[in-house]
Amino acid sequence: MPDLVPRSRHDHYVLVRLLGRGGSAETWLARREGGLFPDEVCIKRPLRHLNRVERRALLEEARLLARIRHANVVQLLDALEDEAGQVFLALELVRGVDLRALTRALGRRGRTLRPAVVATIGTCLCRALAAAQRAVPGGIVHRDVTPHNVLVSREGEVKLADFGIARAFDREQWTRAGLVKGKTGFLSPEQWRGEALDVRSDLFALGVILYELLIGRRPVFEPAADIEAKVAEYRTVLAQRVPAMPAGLVDAVASLLSAERSDRPPSADVAARWLSAFIDEQRAIDELRQNVADACAAEVIEVTGSSGRA
Repeated sequence: MPDLVPRSRHDHYVLVRLLGRGGSAETWLARREGGLFPDEVCIKRPLRHLNRVERRALLEEARLLARIRHANVVQLLDALEDEAGQVFLALELVRGVDLRALTRALGRRGRTLRPAVVATIGTCLCRALAAAQRAVPGGIVHRDVTPHNVLVSREGEVKLADFGIARAFDREQWTRAGLVKGKTGFLSPEQWRGEALDVRSDLFALGVILYELLIGRRPVFEPAADIEAKVAEYRTVLAQRVPAMPAGLVDAVASLLSAERSDRPPSADVAARWLSAFIDEQRAIDELRQNVADACAAEVIEVTGSSGRA
């Protein structure tokens, strides 16, 4: 495997080990060498060579994504190119586990996260979505807000990964009119219908994540289902299954799951304010640190950089 040369022959990245592979890209732990000090990053690269149009589109997407600088977003550090003209992305390295692995480890011990911790995770993700809306003209719709793309570090940090990167690697499919793209368990009603999306579509997926964290199972939606009746049902389930959950937090999660976009929070900033009313941030961070340490030990894994797939 050749070294990657992002800026000069004296400053390069060496691929260390494969982290994950998806349908269109793979991620690697990489070490930067040749500078004043060694550093580690996550390198993401397409599984096939990009043509000129695809390469230009990916670099344009990377330019926009690099403007999103927020503590709750996995940072895109650079776009690289090897000697063969293959494009790579360098991402911030995050040591910890994804939310899917965290909840799986908790489930094995018969545990779930406290409502205040779940509200903290939700608040962090809303802040990430809001940062993208402010950083890029017109905003960016993530389209894939799922537990796999939420990283929790050993320091208790919550970071949203693959923010637009999956779209950048698969731009033609993302932009094809009427195409339903995303993981079925997290699709909003408008995604099922192939309509134009906005940040409220991502907030719906966030509602699915929070519900699953609180109850231990995902709400089930179908395109033809009476979703409003389902939302009322889930509101009741939340109130009954999580007796320590404040009524206002029940309402906030249920609102995220509303069938009509107009009934969801109008922005990620508003959703963050709703959820942050129920958090105890420092205590939540302490609990997440311990849970991540336990999950890493149980899973014998360590997620680094991005979610490991596109």
